Amino acid sequence: MSTSLTAGSQPVVFLVDDEENNLLLFKRALRIFNYAIHSFRNGQELLQALDTAGPVPDIILSDVMMPGVNGYEVCQAVKANPKTAMVPVVLVTGLHDVRDKVQGLEAGADDFLHKPFHPLELRARVRSLLRIKSLNDQLDAQNRLLADEKALLEQAVRERTTELDQLTIGLTAALERANRLADADTGAHIKRVCAYSELLARGLGMEAEICHKIGRFASLHDVGKVGIPDHILKKPGKLTPEEWVEMKRHTIYGFELLQIAGADVIAQNVALCHHEKFDGSGYPYGLSGEAIPIEARIVALADVYDALLSKRVYKAAYPLEEAATIIRSGAGSHFDPDIVDVMVRNDEEVQEIRNSFRDGDSDAPTETVTMDRPPLHLRPE
Repeated sequence: MSTSLTAGSQPVVFLVDDEENNLLLFKRALRIFNYAIHSFRNGQELLQALDTAGPVPDIILSDVMMPGVNGYEVCQAVKANPKTAMVPVVLVTGLHDVRDKVQGLEAGADDFLHKPFHPLELRARVRSLLRIKSLNDQLDAQNRLLADEKALLEQAVRERTTELDQLTIGLTAALERANRLADADTGAHIKRVCAYSELLARGLGMEAEICHKIGRFASLHDVGKVGIPDHILKKPGKLTPEEWVEMKRHTIYGFELLQIAGADVIAQNVALCHHEKFDGSGYPYGLSGEAIPIEARIVALADVYDALLSKRVYKAAYPLEEAATIIRSGAGSHFDPDIVDVMVRNDEEVQEIRNSFRDGDSDAPTETVTMDRPPLHLRPE
């Protein structure tokens, strides 16, 4: 079967690893797709291939620890080459230290895959990045078309606007799928947060187009969790201080991912700042008041409200009245008081949204609370 994202094209995949067994694992995992796979035993071989007139890869999967040219150096060289600067690079590593991730991001890596990896995870990451690459290629093609057809500039601009909207929707959907692979939260949670966010934006009197964007991009608030290890992300108990430091980095990871993908600035602001608090006690930067982008203040309230009413592996669902009390008491400290007022005034519509997107009986909040219910931990939802 064909996985080509552009009619008539066959995605080209470059694999580089100094271990033959690892190359075989990559090939076996990807062989069900119609990819043109080229494998290399070391980084120098891959870089030499890029200097020839051969095929340009659509994605590169590179081991990190290799003799000679290592994975970080491969990534830097690929991103420095105008011919391959937009080719996504996945670093495959057994290293889990935050400093190793930072070094990879600084080298230009687009994603990480930790050894040992599951074939399904490898396929999902490759397909997601290929989809984004295809969307960027379409965008680049449209830009060239605009440059070549100056006489039809006005018409081309109108077509470009439509194309950008379609690309944004496609990009957002691809990133949402990547986020769901990493996070156990339900799709209904994301739908509710989006609907609450758009409702709150409308209640603040914002322009219709901005309200729509905030509602759409609210779905990406936790996309950075794809960079958080599963043993932290899905831990049923309270996080250790070290784990909590790593968990909070999902805001930075999400911002960097969306920035690399060229996503709308509203999406970037939501991912980066949705855990900032109105009194300045949030993270990652301790912003306060109106220094926090309005879209992030909106999504922060929508996310926490739905989190309180949702069952998670580390807490029970809160009763409706208790959740409402927590939200109201957070006005001026955790939340923008104007946005809290909008939610209170529109409670009937808020509850309609809540009832429209239910997770199922097992996830539904209960109205009775036992004494041994775990306390609320300030965890990203």
